[in-house]
Amino acid sequence: MEMIIDGWQVDRLHYAEDSALGEDDAHVPAAFVELVRPDQGRYGIVIPDDGRALSHRALISMFRECPHIWKHRGADRIHQMAADVPMATPFEQPEWTEVVDPFPGALVFSPGTLRAVDVVDQVQAAGGMTLAITSLERFRDGARARFMVQAPEARKRKQLQLLDVHVRDDLSRSYTTAVTEGHHDQNRTEGALVIGPGVPADAREVVITVGAVGDPRHRDEATAGPWEFPVQLGHPVPASA
Repeated sequence: MEMIIDGWQVDRLHYAEDSALGEDDAHVPAAFVELVRPDQGRYGIVIPDDGRALSHRALISMFRECPHIWKHRGADRIHQMAADVPMATPFEQPEWTEVVDPFPGALVFSPGTLRAVDVVDQVQAAGGMTLAITSLERFRDGARARFMVQAPEARKRKQLQLLDVHVRDDLSRSYTTAVTEGHHDQNRTEGALVIGPGVPADAREVVITVGAVGDPRHRDEATAGPWEFPVQLGHPVPASA
């Protein structure tokens, strides 16, 4: 709790009904929390239900109203919840809508708003820089493309930001973009490109174009592209997902 007060934010929270830290440890329920802070990186915490630490159930209840943080449960409990409350059938966005305001802060990325996940797995290189788009997650009011950037030298690790990003679909509609969730590790950066509004059902392809990679404060030193990733859109996720 002191870390959260000190500026750390909860990025991921998982719950397991049966877990153990080592081979000889007893199997007990536990919460797995990943905290993030821009100036200090990431920090993981395991909170077992051993009666001595903060109850994992109490911790989960603190974030019950946060849809972007998943609270994982065991398979038996999930099936029981599904029987009590039938899950909604996902559907694709039927038509072109407006970008949520404020963008991207007002976007909700949760299982309930997920529409489809498209595997991209495309890699391109320019000027010694390698850029990969791994997947496109489509939600009700927007989309999120996962990307990785790798530089030839570790000294460039703080300069790996996507610049001049443009997204359009096969019907010539342009989307608003924002880069979020940047995570630096040596000479590699992983992050997410947020896209708005939601991709309508009549779109069959989305093209992601990155003009350059570098530090926005020193654009003259950025590695120029362009990198272009055509993404073929598949079908909505099944209702059982």
